[in-house]
Order: sequence, then structure tokens, then C-alpha cells
Amino acid sequence: SATRNGHTEIVKYLLTKSRVVPGNDAICYSEHDIEGSFTLHYQALQYASKHGHTEVVQLLLADSRVDPSALFNEAIRSASKHGYTEVVQLLIAESRVDPSAFFNKAICSASKHGHTEVVQLLLADSRVDPSAFFNDAIRSASKHGHIEVVQLLIAESRVDPSAFFNDAIRSASKHVHIEVVKVLLADSRVNIYAFDSAIRSASKHGHAEVVKLLLEDSRVDGCALYYAIHRASRHGHVEVVKLLLADTRYLNLSSIVFNVLFIALPSTVTQKLLNFYLQIPG
Repeated sequence: SATRNGHTEIVKYLLTKSRVVPGNDAICYSEHDIEGSFTLHYQALQYASKHGHTEVVQLLLADSRVDPSALFNEAIRSASKHGYTEVVQLLIAESRVDPSAFFNKAICSASKHGHTEVVQLLLADSRVDPSAFFNDAIRSASKHGHIEVVQLLIAESRVDPSAFFNDAIRSASKHVHIEVVKVLLADSRVNIYAFDSAIRSASKHGHAEVVKLLLEDSRVDGCALYYAIHRASRHGHVEVVKLLLADTRYLNLSSIVFNVLFIALPSTVTQKLLNFYLQIPG
């Protein structure tokens, strides 16, 4: 309870008692944890790190009985996940702590939750591999729209923004993270196939702003627009279809558009799209 709730003076007092082990209930658990049906088998340091109690972490690290790498380096993984920068600094300076433990979970979690300062700290440690688990860090940051984290990671030579079938730009496009899409588009490693997939996904979900951004890139293949307009039409996204039809890379309109427009579309949507199509020159 003392470590969980950050009661520094109580922790300091308990550590002076020879009978107290830093993993015992008195120093770790609250009364609810002890008496309840679910007991959490965390050691004191893991609790303090998880809840961001910096002073308590300092006290525990100074005690030789405390193992900061216990439970697969749970302390630094928890602190990273919750964005406790000062706690991460303390732990990463401890030689027994491995910030890359459990498939580099620390940097993956920090990236997913947008903790920029924590990501910076972890990137500065040579033991950390930011490309671990199929570049999960940049894929997660892109999916959740954490632009600053994406910028940090993409500047790291070991990170591949096209990993896992260009999942980063596909996820960013699907979730309408415009600034992240812009950053990824500016990287030459993100390839043409990703753009095709990204524009199909954005079209399907009616994200006109993303579609417009992707269409501005010359590497988008014209053939992909057929699939994109098909998906946008089926889901009734009029503005997206307009953008796609207006693109010069969309060839042979007369042989494709009418087939697409009449596939399970509401009559009102069909009429709007037909009206727009008939206004296109040539």
C-alpha cells in the first residue's frame, strides 16, 4: 500500500526494519488487494514505477534487496507505458535494468501511448531496438496519431516505416491522422503499394481529406483508383467519389463508372454521382 500510494516516509521507515522484505504485503499491497480474491504479485518497485512515485523508486533502488529487473523488467515497462519520464530515467540508469526486455515492450508501449519524452530516453539507449516486433513502435504511433513520436522514430535509421506491408501509412490513413500521413508520404521508403492500399481504405471509410492528400502524390497508381471508387461508391461517400473521378489518372471512365454506380447504391447517391459524372468534360 505504501509504495502503491507513494507514501515516501512510510516506505523509508519500513525499509529500516529487518523483518520487512520489499516484496511483502505491507509494503506492496493495499488492504483490498490482500483481502480480495485477486492478489497482485507485484514487488514494491513495480508498484511504485507503475504509479509514477519517483521518490519511492529512488528509495527502493538504493536497497540491495530490490531487484529492478524482476518480472521481466516490469518496472521500466510499466513506467514507460504510463509516461513517467523521471522514473524511466532512474531505471534506465540502473545497470541491472534491461530496457529492451520482453521484445522491447518499453518503447513499443511508450510509442503507442504518445509519450514523446520517454521515447526519446529509450532511443538514446543502444540496448533498445526501435524496430522490434515488425517495427511495432512506429506502427502503433501512426495508428494512434502521435505525430511527434512518429517524427522521432522515422528519423532513426533502424526504423522501417514501410514494415508489415506498410501498416503505418495504412493505419494513419484509416484513422484520419493527416499530419502523420504527410510525414510518412515524405519518406521514400513508404512504397507505391502502400499508397494504393491506403487510398482504398480511406475511400471506403469516406475520409475525403486523406484521399485528397494521397491523390497529390504522383506515386499513387491509377489502377488503384478503380478499387477506391468502387469502395467509396458502395458506401455512399459522394465527396470521395468526386475527388477520385476528377483525377486524370482515372482512365476509361465510361467503361467503369456506370458499372460501379449501379452496384447496390441508394438511388439518391446514384443520382448525385451521375450528375457529377455527366459534368466531366470528354
